[in-house]
Amino acid sequence: MNFLQEKFASLFSEYQVTALPRPDGAVLLTLKGADGNTTRRSISYAQLNTPEQLSWVISAIRRDLAGEASQLPDIHQLQSQNRFALPTYHSV
Repeated sequence: MNFLQEKFASLFSEYQVTALPRPDGAVLLTLKGADGNTTRRSISYAQLNTPEQLSWVISAIRRDLAGEASQLPDIHQLQSQNRFALPTYHSV
């Protein structure tokens, strides 16, 4: 768990980061800003272990933390719905 906390601390260096393990393999991520505001996000085991999903979670957290529109990440970084194809089923 220490590795995850260090990873998120490097990504969100302006926040005090705490990553607590959950029994189902997920992590409860807590970010506390200098202004005292606290943000909590539960990150599932699947999201932690799938690079595309983890990237999406990080982008979503950055978007949620942005206080002003000028701080928002570029829209192409937030669009993640088309990163993988939907399953196709064929009848036999």
